Amino acid sequence: MDLKLASKVALITGSSRGIGLATAKAFAAEGCRLMLSARSAEQLAEAQAALRTSVAEVAAHAADVSEPDGAAGLVQAAFAAFGGIDVLVNNVGGSGGGARIADSTDDDWRGAMERNLIQTVRMMRLALPHMKGRTGASVINVASISGWSPQLAMSGQYGAAKAALIFDTERWALEFVPHGIRVNTVSPGSILVAGNGWDRYRLANHMSATVFRWAVSAPPRKWPMSSRSWRHRVATGSTAETYRSMGWNNPTRPWTGGHFSIWRGMSSGFRREPVRVR
Repeated sequence: MDLKLASKVALITGSSRGIGLATAKAFAAEGCRLMLSARSAEQLAEAQAALRTSVAEVAAHAADVSEPDGAAGLVQAAFAAFGGIDVLVNNVGGSGGGARIADSTDDDWRGAMERNLIQTVRMMRLALPHMKGRTGASVINVASISGWSPQLAMSGQYGAAKAALIFDTERWALEFVPHGIRVNTVSPGSILVAGNGWDRYRLANHMSATVFRWAVSAPPRKWPMSSRSWRHRVATGSTAETYRSMGWNNPTRPWTGGHFSIWRGMSSGFRREPVRVR
């Protein structure tokens, strides 16, 4: 697949494993130049070495983006290596603390907001000067289905932080229109990629990838997110997905901002169905 991304610079936070590393591999397959980042220098070096077999230009910078100095250092490292940023993937996030109101503390809630929302705001603010004026520039914020579908999985503070991220991404899409930068969220559900929680579960239960896909699959479901439009994909790897369009914010760039929600997805490809507008 040629997505016209060759030589584009993609900065991906939390890219030493899991969804972040799988995202980096996808960008590498399109010929992008990559800036990887994670807190663990050892895991980051391993990811960098693995990706260099498929793409020539891969830089890495160990940083904790929840710390202002760490985030600033990462953005400066990307600029120093490649002269700018075309794609920013804010993949860092996570839960933590008590899962229920009775078990959680004020610090649990503050920490969830810092990990999932505030550090994303910080990264976007720092990257913006290096993304302005670059054709096709894009920000992708990794949220979660917990941010738009009430459930008892994860924690209340995690869902609240991801809901805020989804909401604010749509606001940021409007703010970034004058700069020619698209801003979107992707909301993963149960995603199987090497080394993540589902993969550890699969291996612990001696399940092949094929058996795992069958075990977690379910009939496709439609999740309408907007009265304007939604898109439904059928599995080769995912059982349901929706897309909320914000095409109205810039008629000349119809997908300036929006929200992808992937439920029980896999890291393989998808077969698309047409967009339906109501």
